[in-house]
Amino acid sequence: MAELRLIQNMQGILYYLDTPLLDFAIRDRELIKAKDLSCGKLYPWELAMYGVSYGNINAFFQRRTMKEGCMLYREHLEAIGMEKFDFDRYIMLNNGNNHLDNYWVKFENFGARCFEELL
Repeated sequence: MAELRLIQNMQGILYYLDTPLLDFAIRDRELIKAKDLSCGKLYPWELAMYGVSYGNINAFFQRRTMKEGCMLYREHLEAIGMEKFDFDRYIMLNNGNNHLDNYWVKFENFGARCFEELL
């Protein structure tokens, strides 16, 4: 069975390096808060091209995660402390960062507090 890759509940600030871009909150798969902190500058392409919406934020994070069934997928989940895939938790454990670009999310009471801590 395919994994559900929809953000259920999440709140944080999307950053590019140490520049805050978007303060957002998602509750029950609905974008309830989206405050632009940078006048749209440095947005990931999904948000810059198509606008800030639940679907586009979700697409951004889907693109940043390992695909189900890829090589060493189960080992990767074990290494980050997950027995089974949970999209919200996966994003939080990685601070929304995939180490291929400089976007990440600062969560209020969890994870990295600055970009340097992700390195």
